[in-house]
Amino acid sequence: MAVFLQQVVNGLAQGGIYALIAIGWTTVFGIVGVMNWTHGEVYMLGAYVGFFLTTYSGMGMVPALLLSMGAGAIIAVLIDQFGYVPLRKRGTLARSGFITALGLSTFLRYSANAAFSADPRVYPALMEYHPITLFSIGGTAVTINSLHLIILIGTFIIMVVLQLFFTRTIIGKAMLAGSQDMKTLALMGADSEKLIKITFAISGALGAAAGFFMGMLYTIYPTMGALAGLKGWACAILGGIGSISGSLVGGVLIGIAEALTSGFVSTGYKDAISFVIMILVLLIKPTGLMGYKFEEKV
Repeated sequence: MAVFLQQVVNGLAQGGIYALIAIGWTTVFGIVGVMNWTHGEVYMLGAYVGFFLTTYSGMGMVPALLLSMGAGAIIAVLIDQFGYVPLRKRGTLARSGFITALGLSTFLRYSANAAFSADPRVYPALMEYHPITLFSIGGTAVTINSLHLIILIGTFIIMVVLQLFFTRTIIGKAMLAGSQDMKTLALMGADSEKLIKITFAISGALGAAAGFFMGMLYTIYPTMGALAGLKGWACAILGGIGSISGSLVGGVLIGIAEALTSGFVSTGYKDAISFVIMILVLLIKPTGLMGYKFEEKV
């Protein structure tokens, strides 16, 4: 039992990172109606911004994280401005958005590969990392690494701020209304383009935060966004497309599933389990755990 609980604890930090990616995915899809495959590249670029800030500027974890999130927000808005706005103006986003997103994703990925080189990079130690004992079972201690704990706390704070934004601010409530029917909201006087830009900014900030946290755990490299983006989509599907709380639950569950698979089966199946879960959800309950049916966007 202690070994099982240890693997669950190990998967929590990874799950929190996946949740950030998934919420960025589902926010853009729910409001704009486009599968933004560039989200994985924003995640990657956010990780690199954090790396350069902490390595060459000697910046601490919190300011580097905030600046990385700001950079991610700007990158995401620029992607929308130059990639999706022309399609929206011509009314072809629904037909061409998917291919455009894939093209932009490939361009950003290999541009980063040319600019940064393919060599993996490692964040400097931003704090002293040590195990913290949570409890003991049968004389076996269940611990959590202080780095994982910091990532969990950071993820929780970001989630709380995001939830407060959506439920307590006029812009946040307008974005939730836009996820139901953006055209009707625009007819009522709302600036739909402004809401879309804010949506992309939030998505980019979340993706960059996930990239920063992942950089603290593992190495970073230019193609890291490809697999992470797919896993974020798997988490969003598990939790329910359009549901922020569902994306959080989906991310945590997949993070734990990966840790259990790695610990009890094989590390070789760690990445595969996410997509097995996604396929099963699509077959058994396509709306996910906490999602709702889309009448027009799917």
